[in-house]
Amino acid sequence: MMLMTGLGSGIDYESMIAAIVGAERAPKENQLARQEGMNHAEKNALQEIQFTINSFRDKVEDLNSSRELQKLKAELSNDDVLSASVDSNAVTGEYNFEVTQLALAERTQLFKVAEGSTFTEGKFSFTTDSGPVEVDIVTLKSNLDAEQVAKKQAHKDQVYKEVAEENNIAQTDPDFETKVKDALAADPEQQTSFDNQQKVYDDEIARLNTEGVKLEEIQTAINGHANSDGVKATLVRSNGDISMVLNAKDTGTVNAIGAITLTTPLKVRLGGVGSSTIEDQKPLQTAQNAKVMFGSMELISSTNKMENAIDGISLNLKAKGTVNVKVERDEASVNSTIKSFVEDYNKIIETVNTYTKSSEDKAAALSGSSATRSMVSRLRGVIGAEYGSSDNNTLASLGITTNREGGTLKIDQKKLDKALEDDFEAVSKLFLGEEKQIGMMDQMMVVLDDYHKNGGTYDRRIDQLEINNKQIAEDREKLDSRMEAKTLSLRAYYARMDSQIAQMNQTQNMLVSMLM
Repeated sequence: MMLMTGLGSGIDYESMIAAIVGAERAPKENQLARQEGMNHAEKNALQEIQFTINSFRDKVEDLNSSRELQKLKAELSNDDVLSASVDSNAVTGEYNFEVTQLALAERTQLFKVAEGSTFTEGKFSFTTDSGPVEVDIVTLKSNLDAEQVAKKQAHKDQVYKEVAEENNIAQTDPDFETKVKDALAADPEQQTSFDNQQKVYDDEIARLNTEGVKLEEIQTAINGHANSDGVKATLVRSNGDISMVLNAKDTGTVNAIGAITLTTPLKVRLGGVGSSTIEDQKPLQTAQNAKVMFGSMELISSTNKMENAIDGISLNLKAKGTVNVKVERDEASVNSTIKSFVEDYNKIIETVNTYTKSSEDKAAALSGSSATRSMVSRLRGVIGAEYGSSDNNTLASLGITTNREGGTLKIDQKKLDKALEDDFEAVSKLFLGEEKQIGMMDQMMVVLDDYHKNGGTYDRRIDQLEINNKQIAEDREKLDSRMEAKTLSLRAYYARMDSQIAQMNQTQNMLVSMLM
C-alpha cells in the first residue's frame, strides 16, 4: 500500500489521516471494549455463582432423600464375629445374634498322583448349575495333538511366506517349496531358528502319543469348559504329589458340585518321586450354608453376607460366636450433614456478595443484576420460613441464624446439639417435611431449580451475553471496514490536493523565472 508523503506540498498527510481516523474510531472502539468487558465480567460472575448453586443443590438433593438426615449406626459388642451395616429402614434397638455356622464352598479332590505324572486314558464328569462337565482323556489327547499339528503347519507357512517375500519367490511358482527351502538353508541362523521351533511342536506331538496328557492340560480343559463357570480346578502340590482339586466358586449348598462320576478308570504313567499309585476322589470341604440364631429363629444364607437379614440391617459373618448389635441414631453424622448444608449455603451468599458489592474504584459485575437479587431474596425466604408446628420448626430454633453483615448463616452448636437430642423427629420434619407438610428441602429445590437446570434464569442470561459479545465482534468488524473506507477516502482527497499544490508551485516557479 502506497502511503501519502506529501511530495508536492511537503506535508505529512499520512499522520494527518491517522489522527483523523483515530479520533473518529476511539469513541466507538472504547464503547465496544467497555461493553465487551462488562459482558465477560458478568458472564464469569454468573458462572461462578451457578457453580456454587450446583454444589449446594447436590447437598439439598441428598438431604431431601432422607438418607443423610435419618442416618443410623450400629455398635457391636464383638466385631470379630461379624460386621453390620444399617440403613434408614432399620428400627433402633438392640439385636442379639449367635453365628452357629459359616457358609462354605465345596472343595473336592478329583485325584492325586506323583508330580510329573501323565494320563493316557480315562473319562470323568461332574455337574454344575450350567450343566455337565465331561473330560475324556483320549479325546483330549487327540484334540491337543491336532492343535500342535496345526501350530506346526501355521509356523511353517508363516516362515515360508517371510522367506519368499525376502527372496522374491512367487507362491504360484511350481518350485515354490524347493526354492524357499534353498533360500532358508542359505541363512544358517534362520534355518536353525525354524528347525528348533518345528522340533518343539514335534516333541509335544511325540509326548502326547507316547506319554499322554499332563495335569495342567486336564486343568485347562476343565476350566475352559462351557459349563464350568461355577466350578474351577486347581492343582495343589505337597511332598512330591499333586492333587487335582475342584472348587465351587460360591458358598452354600445350592452351589455344591454335582455328583462326580468316573466313567472309565484313569490310566496314569506315574512320574516324579511322589506316590507310586493314584489316589481317588475324596471330599476336602463340604458345601454348607451360613446359620445365625436370632433368638429362637434360625436365619439361613448361602453366603456369609446376609443382606437385610432384618429389615434395614445387613450382616457380614466372620466367625462363630455371639454378638450384640445396637442400632441408634447417628447424631454426629446428622450434625455434620447440617453443618455442610450451612457451609454450602454460605458459599452462595459469599460469592454473590463478591460480585454485587461495588467499591469506590469499580462497579461490581452484578451490581445491577435483578435476577441475582431475586434469587438471594427467595433463598432467604426459604431459610427464614416456619415448617410444622413444633417448637423446632425454624432454623433459628435449631441455633442456625443469619449474620446481619453479609447474610451468611452461623450455628450455635450447643443449641443444635440439644435440638437433635431432645426432638430429633422435629428436626427431621423441618428439613424433610411430612405427609401434609412440605419441608425446607422441597422448598429449596424449587428455588434452586430455577437457577440450576438447563434453560434456567442464569443459563438464559449467559446465553444472551454470549449473543451480545458476538454482536460486538460483528460491530467491531463493521467499524474496521468503515475506518478503512474512511482512510482510503482521505488519501484520495489529500492526493488530489497535493497534486493541485504541486501544479500551483510549478506555475509560480515558471512566472518567477520569466520575470528574472
